[in-house]
Amino acid sequence: MEQLDLLKQNERLLKALEINQLIAGELHLATLLKQVMSLTQSIMESESCSLFLYDEKSDELVFNACSGENEDQLKEICRLPMGSGIAGWCAEHRETVRIADVYDDPRFEVEYDRQTKFTTRNMISAPLLVRSKLIGVCQVINHQHGVFSESDEKLLESLVPMVAIAIDNAHAHQRLLDRELFQHDLELAKSIQDSFLPALPPEMDGYHAGFHMHSAFDVGGDFYDAIQMPDQRIAYIIGDISGKGVSAAMIMSSILSDIRMELSYGGSAGQILSRFNQALCQKIQSGMFVSLVLMVLDPVIHRLEVANAGHLPPIHIHHERIWQHGEASGPPAGIVSDIQYDCEVISLESGEMVLLYTDGITEARNENDEMIGIGRLLNWLDDAPASTDACIEYLNDCISHYTGNAQQSDDITLLMLGRD
Repeated sequence: MEQLDLLKQNERLLKALEINQLIAGELHLATLLKQVMSLTQSIMESESCSLFLYDEKSDELVFNACSGENEDQLKEICRLPMGSGIAGWCAEHRETVRIADVYDDPRFEVEYDRQTKFTTRNMISAPLLVRSKLIGVCQVINHQHGVFSESDEKLLESLVPMVAIAIDNAHAHQRLLDRELFQHDLELAKSIQDSFLPALPPEMDGYHAGFHMHSAFDVGGDFYDAIQMPDQRIAYIIGDISGKGVSAAMIMSSILSDIRMELSYGGSAGQILSRFNQALCQKIQSGMFVSLVLMVLDPVIHRLEVANAGHLPPIHIHHERIWQHGEASGPPAGIVSDIQYDCEVISLESGEMVLLYTDGITEARNENDEMIGIGRLLNWLDDAPASTDACIEYLNDCISHYTGNAQQSDDITLLMLGRD
């Protein structure tokens, strides 16, 4: 008899070592849990072994895997609030509990047996902990030869730390993979965004244009463009897509493609913007929109058409005065499909400049949480250099000096057009 007990203990030890080897060799969580549950069931001589993982956000135990029957049914019904049921009590108190007859225990949830048509007789429930952090709960259910003993309880308590470490390692590995995937997506989005934003504006005698963009994140929702139209007019665009980060950057490429398509058909700035808005309303997802200004320059007669869809009005810089153009003639694009945008027609005299910008400038804050605001921007422009490139550099210096080390939450984009 003693020899049989010794053989049994050796067999259990070998299987425990097998679990330990799994910890070092398997980082895919679903595969790991299946293997660990199967080995634990065998070592503990139970009819079933199940595992709940702790969901910190909902403060619940969520059924994750089992080695017996009814796994699919349990996944559908088994979410336990902390303190609910035997597993919930075990998690809340961080204690192992061994029960000879679960139907005599008021903590037992009879409903699960009814729904799965499985009869639970006895069990051991043990918390999975890593440095006092709750990972989940492991349960072995129905001893194959009667009830679980005190030695069975101690054996399970020796196994669960290894199981907890295995799960924690697998979670850490998955987080690393997720970060790498996100970084890859981020780099791809930035590459796509950079490929659509022009490095230099079209060259034109008597005019100079320049732009600058600084994203608050790796990729952003601001965009700009400068395009020569088939009739030799030049279109200048600046805009801001609702939302930030990767999603906005990916949409930007589609938006710029649509704008360029509408520009190829010609028309006034208002007509082009109206057509673009109709196309955008048919494809953009609900809740997203685009504010933008479209300027179309005729360099022969020095006429500038300005159409504004819910964006900040352009600022006109004259050697004697500085002023803002009229407010937007309609809401941001992508909201109302049948709107017709008007356009303002102005003449650009020699030495004058027009500034297009996004609200990342006026809403940028300093270390005292004070915004730049339109008034301060206009004051800066009073002392601005007379060339577009120098003016952009000057404004960037002003913004940088004002904001200091304060973290910015929005993209900062400038586009300037000037006549010599």
